[in-house]
Order: sequence, then structure tokens, then C-alpha cells
Amino acid sequence: MRIVVVTTSFPRSAEDPSGHFVRSSACSLARAGHEVHVIAPGGSPLDPPRDRDGLVLHRAGGGALFAWPGAIARAREAPWRLLSAGPFALGVLARLRAIGAVDRAVAHWIVPSAFPLLLAARAPIEVVAHGADVRLLLSAPRPFRERVLASLIDRGAHFTFAAGALLTALEATVSPSLAAALQRVARVEPPAIDVPDVAPAAKALREGLALADGERLLVVVARLLASKRVELAVDAALALGPVARLVVVGDGPSLSALEKRAASLGPRARFTGALPRREALAWVAAADVLLHPSGVEAAPTVIREARVLGTLVIACDAGDVRAWAHDDAGIQMVEASGAAIAAAVRDLPNE
Repeated sequence: MRIVVVTTSFPRSAEDPSGHFVRSSACSLARAGHEVHVIAPGGSPLDPPRDRDGLVLHRAGGGALFAWPGAIARAREAPWRLLSAGPFALGVLARLRAIGAVDRAVAHWIVPSAFPLLLAARAPIEVVAHGADVRLLLSAPRPFRERVLASLIDRGAHFTFAAGALLTALEATVSPSLAAALQRVARVEPPAIDVPDVAPAAKALREGLALADGERLLVVVARLLASKRVELAVDAALALGPVARLVVVGDGPSLSALEKRAASLGPRARFTGALPRREALAWVAAADVLLHPSGVEAAPTVIREARVLGTLVIACDAGDVRAWAHDDAGIQMVEASGAAIAAAVRDLPNE
């Protein structure tokens, strides 16, 4: 088939952590033999399409808004970036016209990729909801939320939710008839992920740290936003004292406050800033445990990556994580406090 994928997040380089799960999903379609066109932010609608990872990549502008660490965070930091939404929408529409007829249209994120940008598409529409888009709809007035969903359902769209919690939340905030209609056209399936072999890099990281006997390496990988509650990981490291080393991978508006909170840890706390994905995954693989204290999630990719890499996870309840823990003994759920996280680390089995 000839497939077009419209997304507001897609990596611009191997070092960009944005939307790698969208790339993985698109690549899986290409490996199945389909001709896959991806329309993504960045660059200019005038840039020629180029081949990448077996995909035909079309840039549509809007890079000032749609980039790491996410449109909402970037708009809060600099509201003028919202002006990029208009040019991005026009760029997507121009790219759709240039691509021409397709057999299938896939939208990653409900707004704006599916609504309104793909409403006029003649091909069958699949809408992939990841989390931030559902939370955006939940914060919008109910008439708008119902209009978006009803318009897509009337258009014949099918929905794939990255987490069951997202679908449940939407169903609870619309009319019973619309909730029933959504249920009929929705399924739950976490997005595809590709996890490269980072074992040699992980080994080198642990050797470079020269951990003492019994010392645990705790790693957090996150956008440093208030909702990620990384301060709980810092508090856990403070409570654990010399038996723990904390590495925080990521950047964001909470970085300065977190560094101050961790100051008394000295060299036992390290903030790497944002890293290329392979380097971030190497830290996950090197860790004795990945800490995931976030309170606002759907289907957190980093937990799934950690489990693929064989790293244990201590997490707080959010999204579908508790359901995953029910089926995976390598994920332990704890209360949202530094003390609870520290207690779980102390109880980890010795290698």
C-alpha cells in the first residue's frame, strides 16, 4: 500500500529524542513492503522530500513549536511559538497535495494531525493517540472534545491508544453514545519501539563509575518537568546515602531546582542533560534500576526500553504502568515518595 503518516513529532537526526516511536512505527510499515511517506515538523515545505530509514520524509515547517521537549512545554516557555502552528498546518496540507492519492492515512496525535489536518483525506484514517494529545482534549471544553471525536468517527477513522487509561479517560468525559461509538472503533496497543544494542557502552559507563561493592546505580531518564516528579528520585538518593549513585538524563525547566536539591549528594549525583538516544539507553542498560516517579503518563517508552534491556524498574502509578507490573515482575510499583522509592531500592535482590 501507499501510506502517509502525519505527525507533530519525529526525530530530525539520530541524536534527536523526539518521536522515535513514531519513526519505529513508520519503519515497521516500510519493512512490511509498503511505500511510506512521513510528513513531520521542521525544515520547510519547500524542501525536497528525501529517503531516510526506508521512508520518504517530507518536512512541513513549524519546528519552533513542534520539537523537544514537546509543543506544550515549548509554548509555555515562549508563547510566540504558537504562531508556528499555522504555517505547519499549511505545510502539511501542501505536502498532502504533493503526495497525492494514498491507500491509508495515519495520524500520530489526535490534534492537530488527525483533526483537522487529515479530515479531508480520502483514504481510511488511523489515529494514534499517545498521551499529551488526550490530555489536551481532556483539558478542552467538552463541546470541542466531542466535536473532534465525533468528526473523526463520522469520517470512519479508527483509533489506536498507546494505553488503556487514555481510552478510559476519554470515554468518561463524553456522552454515552459517543463513548460507545469510540469503543467500537478503538483498540489499545503500545507503539512499536526499536532498542539498539548498547551493551558495550553500558559496560564502559559502569566501569567508568567504579561503583563500590553494594553501591546501586539509579538512573532516571525524563523530560525535567514538574509532572515527572524527578525530585522524588533525588529524595530517594538522599535517603539511601552512600549506597546509591544517581544519574539523571534529560533537560527541562526543573533542572536548576533539581540540581540544588541534589547538591548535598556531591559526586554521587550526576545530571547529564539531554543525550542522544543511544547514550540515554546506555545509561538505562548500565543501571541497577530505572526510577520512574512520573505522575502523568500513558505508556512510558523508557520503561518498555528498560525491560527490553533487562533493567529493573521502580515506578509510581500512572497510565498503564500498574497493569504492566501485574504481568512483569521486573516492574515494582511504589507510593509517590522518596522514602518509598528508597525502601524499594534497599529491597532489590543482590546480583
